[in-house]
Amino acid sequence: MNARVATLDYDRFDVSPRRGFVPDTDPLTALGSDSHSTLRRLDELGATLPERLDAGTLRETLFELEVPPTGLFDDLSRAELLHVYRLAGFLANVAVHSPEGRVGDTIPAGVAVPLYESTARLGRTPVLSYDGYVLHNWARVADDGGFRPDNLDALTTFVDLPDETWFIAIHVAIETAAGPAIGAIGEAQAAVRADDADGVHEALVTMTDAIATVDGVLARMPERNAPENYGHTFRHYLKPLVDVEYAGVDELDGPQSFRGASGAQSSLFPALDAALGVDHGDNPLVSHLRTLRADMPPEHKAFIAATADGPSIHEYVAGDERLVAAYNACLDRMVDFRDRHTGIVSQYLTAPLGEDTGTGGTPHGRFLDMFTTDTADTRL
Repeated sequence: MNARVATLDYDRFDVSPRRGFVPDTDPLTALGSDSHSTLRRLDELGATLPERLDAGTLRETLFELEVPPTGLFDDLSRAELLHVYRLAGFLANVAVHSPEGRVGDTIPAGVAVPLYESTARLGRTPVLSYDGYVLHNWARVADDGGFRPDNLDALTTFVDLPDETWFIAIHVAIETAAGPAIGAIGEAQAAVRADDADGVHEALVTMTDAIATVDGVLARMPERNAPENYGHTFRHYLKPLVDVEYAGVDELDGPQSFRGASGAQSSLFPALDAALGVDHGDNPLVSHLRTLRADMPPEHKAFIAATADGPSIHEYVAGDERLVAAYNACLDRMVDFRDRHTGIVSQYLTAPLGEDTGTGGTPHGRFLDMFTTDTADTRL
C-alpha cells in the first residue's frame, strides 16, 4: 500500500481526497478593499446582479465599465483570479442572454478583458463553465455545518430566487459527497499495483458508499428548485455564447463561440468511469462530450487522464469472488445515480420545456441512456 501512483498526487491535480473536485480552500467572497477600482466594481456588480437585471440597468452599466490594465492580473493570486473569472463569466452571460432570448452579440471590454485575462492565467476557456458556476461559487452558512445543501449559499446568481441557490448548492454537495470516492481512486490503483486485495476491496467499498450518498443528494433537487423556475428564469443565462465579440481582447479576433456551463463538464463521473473501466466507445455523443470537457479545469482533465492510464481495477478484480461483488456493487450505485439523473433531467427539461438538449447542447435523452447502459454492461 505504500506504492504511489499518479492519481494519489492530489495536490498536483488540484483534487482533494476530502472534497473531490471542490477546492479544499473555500472560495473568496470578495476582493479586498485595497484591490484595483475596476475589480472592486466587478465585485459590486456581482453582488447586485439580480437586482440590476430586474431593474433593466445592468447591460448599459456593463458598457460603461472602465477596462482594467492587463498587467493588473499578473499580481493576482490564484484565488483572486478564480474570483474574477466567476464574476466576469456571470456578467458576460447577461450581456448576451436573457429569459426572452439573445439580447447582445458583444461582451463589453470592461467584462471581456477581465474574463479573458483571468481564464488565460488559469488555463481555462473564456466563458462561465461548470467550475465557475459551481465549484468556485459557494460559501458555507455555518463553518462547522458541513456541505449539506441547506448549509450552502451561492456567492453569485443570475436571479433572486432560492431555486438557483439550491440548484448550485445541490451540485456543490454532490461534488463534495463524492470526495471520498475520488480519493479512493488513487488508493485502489495503489493497492492494485501492490497486489493488495484487501486494499482494493476497502477502496471499492468507500467508492460505493460515497456514490450512494451522492445519489441521495441528487434526490433532494426538487425540494427547493421548481422545474418551471429553473426552465424559465436562470437556465437561459447558461446557454452557449455563439458568434460573440470579446471587445478589447486582441487575442480573440472576430466572433467567438463557447459552450455554456453544463453538468457534463463535471469531472466526477468521467473520473469514476476511467477508474472502473467503463467504456463509452467512440460515437458522435462521446465526441460532443469531449468538446464540452475541453472547458474542464486542466488539472482535472489531467487527473482523469492519469486515472485512465493507471493500473486497471477492472482487470485486477476479475476472478476474485469477493472483489467482483464489491466492484459490481460500485457499478450498481453508479447505475442508480444515472437513472435518477435521467429522471431529474426529464422532470426539469423534457416535461416543462419539451427540450431534448441540455445547456451545453447535449442531446440528453440518448446521451444519458447510453451512459447508463454502458455502466451496467461493465459489470463482471
